[in-house]
Amino acid sequence: MSEHKRNKTALANAEKPASAEKSARDEEIRVAVERDRNARGGFLLNGAVYILSRFPFTRDRYQNWTRTKRIIIGWLLWLIVLPIIPIALAIFWYVRDPEGFKKNPWAKALVGLAIVWAGYAGVVVTSPAQVDCNGKYSLCQTGANGENGGVRNSVNTPTDEAKKRVATQKESNDPKGRQFKNCTEAFDNGVFNIKRSSGSYQNKLDGDNDGIACEK
Repeated sequence: MSEHKRNKTALANAEKPASAEKSARDEEIRVAVERDRNARGGFLLNGAVYILSRFPFTRDRYQNWTRTKRIIIGWLLWLIVLPIIPIALAIFWYVRDPEGFKKNPWAKALVGLAIVWAGYAGVVVTSPAQVDCNGKYSLCQTGANGENGGVRNSVNTPTDEAKKRVATQKESNDPKGRQFKNCTEAFDNGVFNIKRSSGSYQNKLDGDNDGIACEK
């Protein structure tokens, strides 16, 4: 290899770590800025988080969302969860044709739908909120301290044999977004203390709902 090629290769190798470090710093700054935006609160954000933290399909996911995403999806959810659509249709129908509305059996079905829909909305909005903690953009970032209590089962509790395999392991292996069937499988792969900010986090693996799955 010529001297020129050797110098070029050495320069390229030196630039890679520097580039990786810059990317890591840029990501840290971006995350810090987004956390600061979420910390400001405000009516739009607080209203969105209220429903996001209670709706079954978002309560364990919104912690990894930016302020803008939280607000947009949260307020769209309010439109879906609250029986706004059937109530609006019923009012429009009644205003246009009061007598026809009273006689039509479909009107009764529409009112019934609104009542059932409202009941479901009541269940959702009164459900316990999932805390905004240990997500990528959460202000609260805790350690894996294994809060007492919660529901423990064979899915979120590793076997004694699996615990022994990671007993001397100080740091978890990178789960790389892999979805584990249970914590025993995670431990067998050297993975533990999976934060909610990780793509490998699953609520079923978090026995105490503190945002840390498969705690060591």
